[in-house]
Amino acid sequence: MTKRVVWGLAVLGVAILAAISCRRSELRTVAIDVPQMGDARCIRIVTNAALDEVVGQYDGVPNDIEVDLSKRIVLYHESHRLLSSAYQRQIEARIQEVGLEANVLDVRLNPPSPVPTDDGPVQMWPDRFTAVIYVPAMTAHADVNIVADAIAYARIGRDDPRVSVDASSRRVWATYESLRLSPENIEHAIACVGFDANETPAYLGRSDPIPHGWTPVKL
Repeated sequence: MTKRVVWGLAVLGVAILAAISCRRSELRTVAIDVPQMGDARCIRIVTNAALDEVVGQYDGVPNDIEVDLSKRIVLYHESHRLLSSAYQRQIEARIQEVGLEANVLDVRLNPPSPVPTDDGPVQMWPDRFTAVIYVPAMTAHADVNIVADAIAYARIGRDDPRVSVDASSRRVWATYESLRLSPENIEHAIACVGFDANETPAYLGRSDPIPHGWTPVKL
């Protein structure tokens, strides 16, 4: 092995170590006091909110949610796995865990409208499927946040070690990537499901917060 090769490998090793070190430095952990987090349902709601913010928006699975609040309908867009009856039951179960009954009424292929570009219309999500979910007790935008977070939990398929809860101290620890989020983002997510989070009041001072990404739709 020539000196040039050895030198090149050494430089590459240093670069990899530097990259790993830099990556680790992006991870930070915040402690969030949630004094109203008492029973198991509240813990689940708060945990889901933190999971959706820390993990669910960056889990690599394209997804989107639209809501017709007057009809108590959620349109949940994801991949073809929505066709799986087991996955549909999982979504319903996760929503039921937070105290809201839910029924998947229909699933169908539903690509969005093509996007105009300089090269002509482009279909950005040709394999988008839509689940029509009826949640009869969903009466406020805070409920929509709770449902959206529960669906994210179903999508992730598990609790994530980046979010942990101490029920006795009413405290949540969340590890997040500082280049994507700030502690305020996580506090905001918890506040929008109806709980004080550190200095961020529940509902952010409003009686009916609008969920991130919320869109009224007509079926």
